[in-house]
Amino acid sequence: MARSKGVIISVKVPIKWEVMTERTRQRLRQTVGRDTRVIRAFLGIIEQHEDELLTGKNRQRISDGKLDQHTMTALRMNPGYEQRTNVPHDFKVRFPRISQNELIECRQTAVALYESYLKLNAKNGVRASRPTSINATRRIPRWVFSRRFSLIEKKTSVTRWWLDIRDALDSVREGRIHHDRLSIPLKVSPFHLNQIRRGEVKALQIFTDRNRKWWVSLAVRIDIDELQENGLPAAILGVDLGVEKAVCSTLLTPEKVRETRYFVQKEKVKIIKKYDCIVADLQRNMHTRQNEGLPNDRVAEKLRRLRSKRENVSREYDRVLVRQLLDYISELSKKYTLYVAIGRLKNIRVRAKRGNYQGRRFRGMIHSWAFARITDSLKHGLAQLGWNVDGKDARFRDVPEAWTSIMCWKCGSKGTRPKQNYFHCPSCGHKTNADRNGSINIAARLLTLTKSLHSVRGLGKWDSAIVKAKSRSSRLKAQPRISKRLSRGKSLLSKQEPTSGSGESAAVHYVQSDLVSISDGAGKGDNDPAVEKTVETLTVAGSDESAQRQEKEARSVGGIPSQ
Repeated sequence: MARSKGVIISVKVPIKWEVMTERTRQRLRQTVGRDTRVIRAFLGIIEQHEDELLTGKNRQRISDGKLDQHTMTALRMNPGYEQRTNVPHDFKVRFPRISQNELIECRQTAVALYESYLKLNAKNGVRASRPTSINATRRIPRWVFSRRFSLIEKKTSVTRWWLDIRDALDSVREGRIHHDRLSIPLKVSPFHLNQIRRGEVKALQIFTDRNRKWWVSLAVRIDIDELQENGLPAAILGVDLGVEKAVCSTLLTPEKVRETRYFVQKEKVKIIKKYDCIVADLQRNMHTRQNEGLPNDRVAEKLRRLRSKRENVSREYDRVLVRQLLDYISELSKKYTLYVAIGRLKNIRVRAKRGNYQGRRFRGMIHSWAFARITDSLKHGLAQLGWNVDGKDARFRDVPEAWTSIMCWKCGSKGTRPKQNYFHCPSCGHKTNADRNGSINIAARLLTLTKSLHSVRGLGKWDSAIVKAKSRSSRLKAQPRISKRLSRGKSLLSKQEPTSGSGESAAVHYVQSDLVSISDGAGKGDNDPAVEKTVETLTVAGSDESAQRQEKEARSVGGIPSQ
């Protein structure tokens, strides 16, 4: 039988604040404020006794038992344990208006925050701020678990869905057993309802955003049966994230390269450019007023209002892009035992800074590129479909992207990119789109890193990549310099019709893109018209590191096999 596993998704539902009574509003504000003070107190204790509380192999976990010895007294103990009548920081005395269960939930929330900080701080190049340094005005919501609340549907009420939680502010002081209840109205849409019904609601958080709007975040656990081997042929989908084209994906099978599909987003760039122009004008106006000593409060207020609009647009289009990728992957999974490889753009933001001779436009393009969000969302979406996304034999992996767009996928030689979308190999004469060339090399790198695929035999690229994984002795070929002069008004592609060879297929899809749009329609052939268009802005390949460092990283992951 298939092994059952679960995936946690988050459903963010707004609260109908205008429908609530004044007493319920006051109780809700008091509860969230009290929880924030308790969580901050726990974080302070953890930071003060960090060396004593750390546990685990990498010392990135907080011991709950040791933390309780500092903060909570205990009179009822299991056999073999001593009572704790005195502790250095007695939270039951310090916070009398909180029950035992709520105190434990606050402790678990604080521990989760601090463990997240430890894991981020352990990463190379990441300097995470301590949870105790968070702005004092920010409210930190605690995780409320399913035993403490319930979702109630009232079909006869104007507001159909209500959140019922316990009002325990005065439980300790009054010694009450049966507590009052707080009924919170929710604005549940059909989308929220479909997401909630996918699994079991396990926990929730009540919080406010920057605009002081109240929300409920529901944690829903989806139980999924892990996919088993279905006897279908193996295949790898290489995903290359780009800017001119949002995504270029190519399917690699043991026989040949099957198809290439571009996912482009045209409308996104128009909206983002519009907001960028508005923000630039407002910033220019504000600096002018500051230099002239004029009041600039109204201009600053407009800038604050536009602060999150651009981010919201980017997030929404990225969500649609990931949804399209998941639908395409689900379609291919009916024909193949599919593996997905996506390029890992490591340290790209570090290289995109002043002094690299790329210009402001290039730096702005790189720093506004949310490639990590797309990768994480795609990984989470595949996990919801039952994919194994962690471990050595995971079916989804992010692989190093260095040199994938400049190395020829056919012969393994170093090529050139006279234009943004155009790749040419002077060794074998291969000409194609640079994004397509990179996606094929990304798929080949996953093949070298996945041992379970080495026993699958095929033709051409598949077997050569397996041989490369076993013997890593080949080296990148030195190529002579070629003239960078471009033909005037002529295409650099061959005028002959694309033919299907032993290593690739002519069934290639393309969609001409600008920078971002929402379409993935199928096009004609391998002769991508994007190659004929000159783009002045450089891509990631233009900001690659030194040749020696890139060659070293390419060889360390198996490199690009030579044929």
